[in-house]
Parts: sequence; C-alpha cells; structure tokens
Amino acid sequence: MFYFIAGPIGNLKDVTLRSLEVIKQCDYLLCEDTRQSAKILSHYNINKKLVSFNQYSGHKIETILEDLRQGKTIGLLSDAGTTGLCDPGGLLAQSILHSGLELSCLPGPSALTALICVAPFPCSEFTFIGYFPKKKGRNKMVEEFKKSKKPVFFFESPHRIHSTLALLKKEMPDRCILIGRELTKKFEQIIYKEISQIEEEELIAKGEFVLAIAPCQENKNIG
Repeated sequence: MFYFIAGPIGNLKDVTLRSLEVIKQCDYLLCEDTRQSAKILSHYNINKKLVSFNQYSGHKIETILEDLRQGKTIGLLSDAGTTGLCDPGGLLAQSILHSGLELSCLPGPSALTALICVAPFPCSEFTFIGYFPKKKGRNKMVEEFKKSKKPVFFFESPHRIHSTLALLKKEMPDRCILIGRELTKKFEQIIYKEISQIEEEELIAKGEFVLAIAPCQENKNIG
C-alpha cells in the first residue's frame, strides 16, 4: 500500500494521529526534503528510513512500484500541508494507479484550506493558482485577478512577497486582499485590507505566505 501523507504546515502538532500511526507502519518514507521530514519524525521519536523524492526523481518510480508489488508499505510525507498542492506527487500517483496498485490519502493540514476558514468572503467557488508567477506571466495574471468573480488563492515566497504586493498595489489598489503568514506557528499573522492600505513594514518578509484576492464584487469599503 502507498500512502500520501499530509505534513504540518507550521506547528508540528498539526500532524494527525492517523498520519503518525501510518508513518510507523511504513517500510520507508519518500520526502521532498529529508531534513524537514526528519525534524517531524524526531519530534515524535519515530525512526524511519527517508528517501529523497522531488520533481527530478522520476527515475526512482519503477523501484517504488516494484517495492509495492513486493508488499512493502510506503508513504510520501509532504514537507508542509497536503500532498498534491504544489509538490511532486502527481506523477507518482499516476504511475501507481496505472500499475493497478493500491494507494490511499491521509488528509490533514493545508495552508489553502486554513485561509479559506477565515476568509471574509464566500468561498464555495474559488480559483487556486499555486505559486504566483516569478517573472513571465505576472502582469497577465493580475489582469485575470481584476476580472475574477471568484476569490483567487495563491502561495508566495518571502523573497517575492513585497514585489508581488507592490505590483498588486499598482494595478488594483482598491481590491481587498487576505494574507496569511506563518499559519499555525507562534508568529502567525492574518491581514485583511484593501491592497493600497497595506504598509510594507507591517508584513515581515519571513516564512511562507498564502494570499487571497477578493472577488471583484467584494470590492467594498472595509473600514
């Protein structure tokens, strides 16, 4: 059996009891960053073989499939949050399903759904774009934001958060934005304002960010 296992998004206690039980049962774990996974396992006194697996690890898939055929239990532990959101598990899932082997998902923490929980606008329908474009396509993406009647969620790195907000402030200053930084950690920060009202110094460029642009019909004065 192969398990896709959600990892903590910030607080190490985010991980579910079921995930810990399954991790203990696995013969080994695939990890995008073995150092991050080792930190999680060490916190719970679990000793497990860790194998690096990222977007360049396609050559490892056949070995993984053969191990599954031999009856081994394997898990892919996400670095942060639920697997399948901006991580390298998609090709692996496709290969397992095409091979007729068993897989299962262990749902858990997600920065995306965490921000949805506190969103002050309807989220029954929304758009998620993964990470905001680094260079090519940034302006085109902002044009799509302007027209969207659904909230648009995306991730951003601390290295680009201020430049991205500067672009949004220039192109759509009156639109409201919801920002989550370091969710579930000690210095968690949640901000909801018109983009033009966000000052650079109030948003520390540290940690991981998830953002949501309010839909165009929600462009209202929020006081």
